[in-house]
Amino acid sequence: MDTLVLLGSFFVLMMLGVPVAYSLGLAALAGALWIDLPLDAVMIQLASGINKFSLLAIPFFVLAGAIMAEGGMARRLVAFAGVLVGFIRGGLVCFRPDQRGRV
Repeated sequence: MDTLVLLGSFFVLMMLGVPVAYSLGLAALAGALWIDLPLDAVMIQLASGINKFSLLAIPFFVLAGAIMAEGGMARRLVAFAGVLVGFIRGGLVCFRPDQRGRV
């Protein structure tokens, strides 16, 4: 019955058009309330799941992309990917070299 409440609330929220992330969170909250788990325990578990490494991964990923774009490495990577799969139809959709073969 617990699984039915969890999955049922998730699918009902999805059918109502609620985004997936919110549906998962609200379904987990509904499941926790169904099994009489205190909300304090749910919030403590939620806060302990977020660590500094996962929060820093996104800005460092953006920084790495900016460094690659400024140094020209991104252009060379796209050209290399175009050489590998550019001849396949739909292989690299964003690869459009100009008439001299440059990216």
